[in-house]
Amino acid sequence: MPRNDELGASGMGAESLLASFGLSGQEAAVYLALIREGELNGYEAAKQLSISRSNAYTALAALVEKGAAWVIEGASVRYTPVPPGEFCANRLRQMALARDALLATLPPRKASPGSYITITGRERILDRLRHLVAGAGERVYLAAGAAVIAGLSEELAALLAAGRKLVVITDSPGAVALPAGAVVHEALLEGGQLRAIADSKSVMTGDLGLEGREATCLFSDHPNLVSLFKTALKNEITLADLEARNSGLVPGKTADGAAPARGE
Repeated sequence: MPRNDELGASGMGAESLLASFGLSGQEAAVYLALIREGELNGYEAAKQLSISRSNAYTALAALVEKGAAWVIEGASVRYTPVPPGEFCANRLRQMALARDALLATLPPRKASPGSYITITGRERILDRLRHLVAGAGERVYLAAGAAVIAGLSEELAALLAAGRKLVVITDSPGAVALPAGAVVHEALLEGGQLRAIADSKSVMTGDLGLEGREATCLFSDHPNLVSLFKTALKNEITLADLEARNSGLVPGKTADGAAPARGE
């Protein structure tokens, strides 16, 4: 029996994940059948998946066109899957080339300074946060739970490697491996809360939707909000350092456990 409902690391089914690589539901089902069996013809694929032979052959032809299957020539035409890693790598490379070509042809985006933008959905919020960190030219201040920070490890490491400043406020600094050079402040955060500011120009603040709440976030480059946000974040850091001193801890230590340099 087909096992198309198997879950990947993200919790999504294999068919849903394959949709991200350009396969329709039926194409994904046929591709998974090819992986399980090694090779099939249209009749065998139709029988396995309880679909019409016409639909099976259409899906197989589409898989060949999209680079997910190869044709085995013989007395009867059979199909074998392109290895999943190879197929995914090829699609990602093609999308990267298409992205570069698209960006080269699009007109420049008209600036709209001072906007207040609402972003909904946990993944969309984290996508915007990744781009905020990656695009920072000087510094990033980030207040978030350990799981969010761990998910940004690659972007945060690249930020520090480029000589930028990173200050993190989190409630579980010992639960995540931060890159060397990050300044860490420990403070109590309500589950799902997220706050970030980049280069004193853009801010994000919101809730990642834990405990059944809807994930929603405000993103803005409005100067007044940025100024208020900077003041609030500085006060939060001051309070976190005061509580650390009262507990006999090093306030605002770097990720390697040392005290930060003056001015950090």
